[in-house]
Amino acid sequence: MKYLQLLPILSVFAFPSMAVAQYPIIFNHVKYISMSQDDCIIRAEEAVKEAGFNRNFEPLRSGAFGVNGSYSVSVRCEATKGIVFFAVAGPDNKTASNLVRRVQKIF
Repeated sequence: MKYLQLLPILSVFAFPSMAVAQYPIIFNHVKYISMSQDDCIIRAEEAVKEAGFNRNFEPLRSGAFGVNGSYSVSVRCEATKGIVFFAVAGPDNKTASNLVRRVQKIF
């Protein structure tokens, strides 16, 4: 019966793909801006919603956050530095890349 204690360890070697954790893919972009911080935050909120990230939507002190299926977006405004950051995280490389570009274009 002691061999049953080894079963979890042996399963890692027998099924290695199960042992590998799935980490989210994160894509980010920047855009140079010439607007006030308040205007940037309003535009960030609108872009996040318009891109379909309505679930768990949350306006932030410096931007906005939202979720669309398995993907989440964060838009952060730094108007005093003339820049806005876009980041999308999710399980698929191509989809995350397309979504971050989509949010940036809508902004």
